[in-house]
Amino acid sequence: MRRRSRPAPGRLRRPEGARARARALLAPLALLRHPRVLLVLLALTLYAVGVPVSVGVHHVPTGLALAAVLAQCAALLVALFRARSAVVLGLAGVLLVAGTADPRSGPWPWTVPSLLTFGSLLLVLGCVRRWRVAVWAWALSLLLTTALVTVPDVSAAGPTPDWVESAWTDLVVYGPNSALLLAIGGVVGARRRVREELARSRRDAEQEQARRVVVEERNRIARELHDVVAHSMSVIGVQATTAPYRLPGLPPEVRAEFDDIAAQSRTALAEMRTLLGVLRSSGDGGELAPRAGLDGLEELGEGARRAGSVVHLRVDEPLRRTALPSSVGIVVHRIVQEGLANVVRHATGAAVTVDVLRAGPGIVVEVRNGPAPQGPAPAADAGGHGLVGVRERAALLGGAVEAGPTPDGGFALRVELPWEGAA
Repeated sequence: MRRRSRPAPGRLRRPEGARARARALLAPLALLRHPRVLLVLLALTLYAVGVPVSVGVHHVPTGLALAAVLAQCAALLVALFRARSAVVLGLAGVLLVAGTADPRSGPWPWTVPSLLTFGSLLLVLGCVRRWRVAVWAWALSLLLTTALVTVPDVSAAGPTPDWVESAWTDLVVYGPNSALLLAIGGVVGARRRVREELARSRRDAEQEQARRVVVEERNRIARELHDVVAHSMSVIGVQATTAPYRLPGLPPEVRAEFDDIAAQSRTALAEMRTLLGVLRSSGDGGELAPRAGLDGLEELGEGARRAGSVVHLRVDEPLRRTALPSSVGIVVHRIVQEGLANVVRHATGAAVTVDVLRAGPGIVVEVRNGPAPQGPAPAADAGGHGLVGVRERAALLGGAVEAGPTPDGGFALRVELPWEGAA
């Protein structure tokens, strides 16, 4: 009889169904991370509390209480879009409650619901970076309610010394507390502004770095192409110069054509060397004359093996025997180089397969690796700086690049390069 295995002590396994139910129960709480949702909940709570307190405690007529508290709570939401309109709406609600409430029924002119609601409005204004409007609203609220206290006949019974003292005490309580909420809102808004500026600066720096990488890679490609084209131009110049001596009896006009070809090739070569001097002025220390063709691929594989990766390199035999154009050979070399470097950086020790194959009217270069033996490594970015050069070089020849993670946790880089000689 087989025994059912038990989990190790201290490691209780929760059924997947229970986890799913727990996630479903906690999902609504995720909405609380959104400030606007919290603000709506705050406005509804203040409205639900403010209306009965205004009617039952401060004896405000029901219709006026509904309208006044609604105006105060709506001002919290309006503050997100129109700060000044929110201040006017909030103060109108406060004054409506103060003007219709019984001053002897409790704190007046700032009832507890009015103080909480307008204080929340000042907090919101500070958080949304309307600091000046918030200060103006705070000062105006003190001015208006102070003027309201000094009116001699605010109720049918008229003011009494005790009531006047209570009203001034209420104003003294409102002033510092509302100022504290205003300061908290200002601090929160300032921190939010700093975070946004830092995020904007970080995005700008990343974009600038990406542009710099593209420019440097294009300069590097231009230097490599110069080395290839300069060799060809030198050969053309030498052949054009020696042709009249190797082919005696040429007509004068033909000799003149060869002389012109030699002169044009020397001029073009001199201009290219001048351009190369400008491109190499940055002195990035990169390889100036990369090894063209497929001969250098085995050396790249050996370098990755020394770094700990298991590399399997496969090159079509017909391609090995083919004299690839230097421009195509350099691109193939750089693609394999970047693919192996990507593996060494992000999946040290992983098995790598490098294929350079002939496929239809072109060449396919594919570098595919499995997951790292020591566990998941940081995923390679399919739009990273290293692959910028691969895309630039492939685009130079009219090729296409595909790069991304594989289902088994590895990464694959596939480049298709058109080449007439592959047909």
